[in-house]
Amino acid sequence: MIRLVCIFLLVAAVPACTSSSVRTGSRDCAHCPEMVVVPAGTAILGAAPADPFRNPDETPARRYEIRAPFAVSRYEVTRDQYEVFVRATGRAIEGDCLTDRSSRGNWAYDAGTTFRDPGFPQRGDHPVACVSWNDAQAYVAWLNGQTDGGYRLLTEVEWEYVARASALQNFVYPWGDDPAGGCLVANGFDQTTMAAYAGMDKSGYKVFDPLSCTDGWLNTAPVGSLAANKFGVYDIIGNVAEWIEDCYSASHEALPDSGLPATLQGTCSRRIAKGGSWGTLAHNLRTAERVPYPATHRDDSIGIRVAKTLRRP
Repeated sequence: MIRLVCIFLLVAAVPACTSSSVRTGSRDCAHCPEMVVVPAGTAILGAAPADPFRNPDETPARRYEIRAPFAVSRYEVTRDQYEVFVRATGRAIEGDCLTDRSSRGNWAYDAGTTFRDPGFPQRGDHPVACVSWNDAQAYVAWLNGQTDGGYRLLTEVEWEYVARASALQNFVYPWGDDPAGGCLVANGFDQTTMAAYAGMDKSGYKVFDPLSCTDGWLNTAPVGSLAANKFGVYDIIGNVAEWIEDCYSASHEALPDSGLPATLQGTCSRRIAKGGSWGTLAHNLRTAERVPYPATHRDDSIGIRVAKTLRRP
């Protein structure tokens, strides 16, 4: 028997609002990400029992009340934006990024693969990839030093809230239960990618289900190339996955009742990337999907999206 556990918690899922205000579409500086104000509302976290691809670590399904608006970057952080940070701080450009550049379909860590050369062509308006959780935190800290502060990564509760755009139905995907709907909003593993990876060994896949569309992008696309969701946020699913603040735990039972990140609970060996990427099959583009990695992990399909805590009026 499948047991659904839904906990209705009327608590804040974001940190106390002590930082600056922001207008939708505004930037705090020329090289800062453009921000979108996300309204307060009810957030769903986790996979529903009807989700045929749900994993144990995506349960139980829980609800949280987000009592105050917050801001999120309209687009994933671009290579150009990250480059400004690297040049300004002198941050070391480190490799050992997980990539299949040497043999398509066979991913391995490569010392020479960095955010400047992720193993495939990019322009400055593509999302930065090959950045670790630690890199993302350093970028956020730098943004706070360049502005009046408040920048951070999204919590897992907030990320799923933004992805669902406040929809209260626990669909498999942000757009519904049919993966085909992702063709309008998500740069994932589609027929363009399938053509390039036609000869790869698929024996290790329980499910191999590329999207049915052909978007023309083998790897990353310029940010904002597909449609935005109802919050005006682009590429929350696909293009690159996004680091979030939380420490990984094997169940949503471990998440505090406040909805605040599990990072507050002690030593953290793994962080979470969400949203899937250009190389993600359809069933892994689900809202509840969460993939744990060490904070030092770099991947040609993981990048950064930032949030910002707002000051109360």
